[in-house]
Amino acid sequence: MKVTLLLSALGALFTTTTAFSLSVDWPPASAQDPITITDSSVSNCGSPDDIWHPEYIKINPDPPRRGEQLEIDVKGILDETVDKGAYVDVTVKLGIIKLLDKRFDLCDEAQNINKTCPIEKGEERITHSVELPRELPPGKYQIHVDVYNFNDKHAACIDAEFRLNFA
Repeated sequence: MKVTLLLSALGALFTTTTAFSLSVDWPPASAQDPITITDSSVSNCGSPDDIWHPEYIKINPDPPRRGEQLEIDVKGILDETVDKGAYVDVTVKLGIIKLLDKRFDLCDEAQNINKTCPIEKGEERITHSVELPRELPPGKYQIHVDVYNFNDKHAACIDAEFRLNFA
């Protein structure tokens, strides 16, 4: 579930920034002025008491590129079964502007990556891809994801930070 939540959250992060960028009056960059993501970083901000323990979180390409598929590969160990009622709190910022601060139902979001609840304890690996829109505006993006099981027990914490610049 943690892995599913993380992938869902990362997917939500990129799809959320995509939706935001499409609603902003931002001139699209030409092929001569591509936007690239630099200084990408994803880190585990969880504690040993969490019920999900990541083995790895990989993104490809790294750094991601606008207008291309971003492959996300996450693997970890889940100490408890995750079931209905589990949720994910996601905050996405572009600079000081908060683009998203929302709670998602983990089991609902897991369906987007072909997982269903309950997610049994044990090793879990999730791969997912999302297309990054060409219209993403430049700036510093910060993503914070907290995952909780149905009993409000903290499951995982993931932080991501990257900067989009004109190439």
